[in-house]
Amino acid sequence: MRIARVRWTAHRIPFARGFATSQGGQTHRGGVVVELTTEDGVAGLGEVAQTPGREDGSLDGLISLVEQVARQMACRDTEEARSLLDALEGSGVERATRAGFDIALLDAAARAQGISVARLLSDDARASVEVNALISAPGVVASREEAARVRAADFRTVKLKVGMAASVEEERARVAAVRDALGPDVRLRLDANGAWDADRAIRTIVALEAYDIEFVEQPTTPGDLIAMRRVRDAVRVPIAADEDVTDVAASRRVLDAGAAQILVVKPLAAGGLRPARRIIDLALQAGAQVVVTTTIDTGVGVAAALHLAATLPHGSPACGLATGGLLESDLLRAPLVVRDGLMRLPDAPGLGVDLDGDALERYAVARGEASA
Repeated sequence: MRIARVRWTAHRIPFARGFATSQGGQTHRGGVVVELTTEDGVAGLGEVAQTPGREDGSLDGLISLVEQVARQMACRDTEEARSLLDALEGSGVERATRAGFDIALLDAAARAQGISVARLLSDDARASVEVNALISAPGVVASREEAARVRAADFRTVKLKVGMAASVEEERARVAAVRDALGPDVRLRLDANGAWDADRAIRTIVALEAYDIEFVEQPTTPGDLIAMRRVRDAVRVPIAADEDVTDVAASRRVLDAGAAQILVVKPLAAGGLRPARRIIDLALQAGAQVVVTTTIDTGVGVAAALHLAATLPHGSPACGLATGGLLESDLLRAPLVVRDGLMRLPDAPGLGVDLDGDALERYAVARGEASA
């Protein structure tokens, strides 16, 4: 298939409610939706995610990279376009940009074959994926209320953002309130987003072990694998690496250091679905578990992560895909829904989702096109 046209639309979408991590609060999510069309009329969708926590101006830089790659993609055969993306690794083109085009190419290829992207990635892909709820509300009262809501929604696993408390005791009180609201039968995992040094992480995790914690995600500063390994050796709760999982080489360093038993893979941060799948293969071969999550994306990015998660082995931990409701709009005509803690893959081929053009127009801040 030859690519006839590439369109892109940059957007800024406000969060539906406050969203906070140990790195601070966020008010909106920026990104770029990529739409490529082949000469045969087959369309493919992808999403480029703005790195959380950067200044608004970084969206301009992202747009510039998208324009650059779009011009190179137009008129190329899709196989040649995939090779081009692989060649761009290490060229200064961000992984997020490569991810958007990688996803769009896979969406188009799967649609052309009449199969799902998950099936294109793996013959053993599942039809649904268990997902976790996310609680980022600060304070004991708000966190308890949010925990009660997600329990009522029949989630089986909950991730609680931590690392915002001033003391170990304050952290313990909030986790205790959430566990009490969830009850003993709901799995509870914690995500510190690298907020602690090794000593603080060890003290905090040991103090929280009584609350039956599934695992703790990124307890120490990204890049300090020695500190993370020290935490892993000192606590009973399993440790997951997130921000340290950026590509295959970085993931191998985490595994070689013995820093974590679980890798958190974000396809929009890893360079796309194909690079993310290579990270998964590496982790599974090393005996580690994998959790696939979004980067708080619109529905296109969530759908891509869902298809990747569907390729994980049965019995894998719940994945962080139930994030579409955090934004004012997921930009989809039909949202991806969670029922009984599960997210089902759409029945349509490819990613199985369609853009809501009116919603995309409402949040658009820039657009462009490259064609033959």
